[in-house]
Amino acid sequence: MNIETRLQQALADLLQVDVQHISPTMSFDDLGLDSLLGLRFARKIGELINVDTDLEWIFDYPTVRELSGFLEQHAAGLAG
Repeated sequence: MNIETRLQQALADLLQVDVQHISPTMSFDDLGLDSLLGLRFARKIGELINVDTDLEWIFDYPTVRELSGFLEQHAAGLAG
């Protein structure tokens, strides 16, 4: 399962909706993600990819697709 799919599933679980309701291009704001839910999402991301996750990343990369692209690059940078 790729990072984008894992983020979609984690966000769906957090928001208690079916994963089909989470479009990878829909903004977190449009999905109802506020700062408290964003913090919980950041913690979940950290657990999923085993990296300390900064809450600001969720606001800097405000869609699942943008965030997953950043996380893939970030993880590659850590491995390299």
